[in-house]
This record gives sequence, structure tokens and C-alpha cells, in this order.
Amino acid sequence: MELSNFILHNDILLFHAIIANQEYVFTVKWKALENKKGGEWELKSYLNHSTGQQDLNEVQLQQLIDRLNPTWNFDKDQEQLRNATKND
Repeated sequence: MELSNFILHNDILLFHAIIANQEYVFTVKWKALENKKGGEWELKSYLNHSTGQQDLNEVQLQQLIDRLNPTWNFDKDQEQLRNATKND
């Protein structure tokens, strides 16, 4: 999977992806999580650039979203930052 041509406007991200040798155009929206730190990208639309069809399966779409969404542990990162600044 190759991602390219990112355009960010407020909380909307448009980008191109090559999946199974086909080019796709995706639109995702940043969704802030309630009662949690951070957020995640939510798929809003996509299409095959050549055919105009939505022909990806759920596994392929989930792999794309998993690649976009952050995987860090916010609380652990904050603790490490506090410890690092104490030692300075």
C-alpha cells in the first residue's frame, strides 16, 4: 500500500493510495474521541480512480484506516516526557 498526494483542510484529509495495483482516492475525517485523549481518522468516501467504483473489501479498508490512525500510548508518552524534563 502506497499513500501519496495528501491534502489536509481543517479536519478533512484527501489522499491517493495504491492498493492491489489500483489507484484510489480517499477522503477521511478526524474524529476526536469523547472522554479519551487523541482521536482517529474515519473513512468518509473513496473510489477507484480508474473505474469510479467502490470495490475494496472490509479487510482492505480496515488496513488502510489502521495505517492512518496513530498507535501511540498517550499516557505513557506523557509520563516519559515528565521523567525526561525532571532529569534535565
